[in-house]
Amino acid sequence: MLDHALGRPSAGLKRIQVVLITVLAYYVLKKKPSSAAANNTRIALFLRWFNQKVGSAPPWKIVFGTLSVAWIAKNLLLLVGGNAPEPLARMYTRSFYRGTYVLTGLDAGFLTVMNVKPKWLRDILSIVCSIFYLVFPDTADEKVRKFRAHPTIDMLRVSWNKSMNPYLRMITARHRPHITIRKDITIARPDPPSISSFPDRVLEPIQARLYFNGTDRELARARELVFLLPGGGFVAMGPKCHEDHVSVWAKTSKVPILAVDYGKAPEFPYPFALEECFDAYRSVVESNGAAIGMQGWWEDGPDGQPVKKAPIKIVMAGDSAGGNLVVGVVMRCLETYEKHIPPPNGIVLIYPCLSFDMSCWMPSEQLKLMRAESHKNLALKNLTNSKSTMKKNSPLTPQDAPRKIDVLNDQSDHSKSWYSFMKPKRNGPERIQGPSIPSSLSMTSRMSYFTDRVISPEMMRAMALLYLGTSPTPVDLASDYYLSPVMAPDDLLARFPKTYLLCGEKDPFVDDTVVFAGRLRENKLKARKEWERMMATIDGGAKKLNVNGKVNGKVNGAAINGLHVNGNTLNGADNPIRTHIFSREPDSMVRVKILEGVSHGFFQMLALLPEAKQATRLTADWFTEMLADPGVDDHGDDLTEFMINDIHAMEGESEGPQPGPYYPAYGVPQAAPSPHINLSSDNLAASSNSLHVRFRENGKGGENHHPQHHYNSSAYLHNITNGSMSELSSPTTYDSNTSLSSQDDSVTSPAPVMDEVDEKKILERRRTELGSVLYSLEG
Repeated sequence: MLDHALGRPSAGLKRIQVVLITVLAYYVLKKKPSSAAANNTRIALFLRWFNQKVGSAPPWKIVFGTLSVAWIAKNLLLLVGGNAPEPLARMYTRSFYRGTYVLTGLDAGFLTVMNVKPKWLRDILSIVCSIFYLVFPDTADEKVRKFRAHPTIDMLRVSWNKSMNPYLRMITARHRPHITIRKDITIARPDPPSISSFPDRVLEPIQARLYFNGTDRELARARELVFLLPGGGFVAMGPKCHEDHVSVWAKTSKVPILAVDYGKAPEFPYPFALEECFDAYRSVVESNGAAIGMQGWWEDGPDGQPVKKAPIKIVMAGDSAGGNLVVGVVMRCLETYEKHIPPPNGIVLIYPCLSFDMSCWMPSEQLKLMRAESHKNLALKNLTNSKSTMKKNSPLTPQDAPRKIDVLNDQSDHSKSWYSFMKPKRNGPERIQGPSIPSSLSMTSRMSYFTDRVISPEMMRAMALLYLGTSPTPVDLASDYYLSPVMAPDDLLARFPKTYLLCGEKDPFVDDTVVFAGRLRENKLKARKEWERMMATIDGGAKKLNVNGKVNGKVNGAAINGLHVNGNTLNGADNPIRTHIFSREPDSMVRVKILEGVSHGFFQMLALLPEAKQATRLTADWFTEMLADPGVDDHGDDLTEFMINDIHAMEGESEGPQPGPYYPAYGVPQAAPSPHINLSSDNLAASSNSLHVRFRENGKGGENHHPQHHYNSSAYLHNITNGSMSELSSPTTYDSNTSLSSQDDSVTSPAPVMDEVDEKKILERRRTELGSVLYSLEG
């Protein structure tokens, strides 16, 4: 009271108040009653009677009675209905709220003693104080709320790394199944190194932790891997903080799991973690697992001769901030031009943070995507309703959560509680849905669930500032899709591998999950339609088209039968175009699972939350399903680029940027590569150095220096039908508003840059270009 009366809330003033009241109470208790008070009959009689009653009771009853009276007086308003409404009454399922109750008590206890210096004493006091706050949960809520109002990096790490407490790990050990291999390893950086935004920093080997339920010999012969990027707000939580569910994954899937311990902010700001995770993935892929103890590329054959092995299958997974890094690594793989880095077989994103936009209102485009996703996934119905309708006269009250849910069977229990008869009855019919909310006023999940018990808006802002505040890369929240993958270009999303997403309905990041899944599905649907059009051209005959789709004539069928891509006949059953990544059905490539009444971080509640155990089994099944998939590839950038450019042309849009290293590394010139110039077969035969030519712009590069060079498809077809290949190596530049046949012969090309490559790669590239011609054909 004293600090409020003085207009300056302060812990110091509260201490003074406590001292003053203690001294006053001591003075009153020690003071002897005066003779005047003794002569006051009414007061004296009452005090004598009360003293006789209390004096005959044992001391413990006196203490207990005093505390009980004080507690009843404090909560007297609850008995008469004068209490404030409970904002989280029906927001979560019962088990999830119970789990957050325990976590909040632990947070309050750990934060209370975070400044105690001896670690052994701090570990003990953390458990003792946590028990106290579990008994008084309202006090724990108040303490945690104050800590989260102004979070520091120490506070965030103490709160999120509490699972490293030895006594807490001992309590939760039974939920961590035994596996034979659980060890820290070091992964060497790839050679040559990747582009880095930290040119002045010495890049150390990458730290990681390996989990496998098998022997070292079985590990060496393993052909599958789960590549895990654990979450923690980019600032905390290494692999050991995730061992509960990771151990279950390793035990259930029987697949090695590699968890990368990437550098945390603020010591390692954006984009250090992204680059380190990409380097770790590169090292694993390029060594075919040898970097982590697998056999690598070669094994002894039956005759004792070394035999090259097939590439290992990899599924990449990440939760929270780790999900952001997973998407970033995949985009790096797709945009890496100088060296082919195959993306993983599939990715699993668990409550990922895919946007750094802290806005309140949801854009109409994202709301449309969410509604479209709700037609594909009935679990999104409640989430979509919360965006478009509100409870009567209560615009901020969230939708009621079910009592419990069954993750594996997609069932939820909305039955009433046994004590529901005690609730006051409403006069008239109960209105379930209130008035509609205008689409322009639909709130984002970050704003809708700002009272979340796991992650608050202040914590999100603090993590963003810690992650980006000291970044050497100029932060561009409006267009940096490595920072906010929900803004990734359509061309990249169309090429994404199989993607499964899991998130809670009341998670502040649930919008990221649904919008990203909607964009993935939308772009894969466009790619699928383009692939169907191309296959119809190949299977039903060909007509020559220019970029605008005008029919100019037919192509000799014999010439088509002679075309090959990567050594396969285009119209044969083994045509690689038939297994192109665009051939997959969108619904088989994108899957979303939303858990009703659940918020963020439920994988950290494995010992408390039945839904978390089911979700762990579900994701392990996803790993198995993805690893059993034979996988797909884009069979070269040329074919994919042809198809993507045609999608733009069909939609009346300008052609998108060509595939290239657009990764925004600080201080690195960014010039998009042009299509290859392939040397003629005579030159290839006469060349002993096997030269590979590709164009580069003469300038320094940058976003305003992206040369656009396009092949003249008419010239391609003319040469194919006449048996001439001499002009296939000459790219031309055209204006999209003019016909390809009216090209200006005076167009000049930028100076070529010569690099040494393998002759087989040149021949394969040339065959790919020939096969890409069919992309511009229509049956």
